[in-house]
Amino acid sequence: MVILLDLDGVLITTPAWRAVETAADGFCKFNERATTNLAAILAETKAAFVLTTSHRINYSVTQWEAIFKARSLFPSAITKVNNRTTLPQAGSRASEIETWVMRQSATTNYVVVDDDLSLHTLPPAIKSRCVLTKPLVGLDTTATKQVLHILRSNAFPTTL
Repeated sequence: MVILLDLDGVLITTPAWRAVETAADGFCKFNERATTNLAAILAETKAAFVLTTSHRINYSVTQWEAIFKARSLFPSAITKVNNRTTLPQAGSRASEIETWVMRQSATTNYVVVDDDLSLHTLPPAIKSRCVLTKPLVGLDTTATKQVLHILRSNAFPTTL
């Protein structure tokens, strides 16, 4: 099981007008409720993370492991959606996710957790596996239930 994970608007829910607080490790503090919800998802599913967040380019996978561990989040593995070292143009998150999905086997059980409205442009088979969070709320109870429903369904997309 794989969670394609954004951070801003999912785990980081600070309003744009306010400075983001940092944790002791120097990275952004996560919303406590959202972190608890993600920890519950991981406890049940043992899912891996594929980072789609724009923050992914600033840290190595080893650094990400430490960041998540410091926040008591223990995915089975951490990778990045691609190996870019610069951010793509705005609105291309959907194309990065679509490319990732197309590279996977037909039996990869995944869910996309993000607040990026560009995901509405994804093909229906991928879009049906997306959980869009509200930027200032993040991964709330409703979104958590949606994530678990998708991962439990074992319904793999067959066409893009």
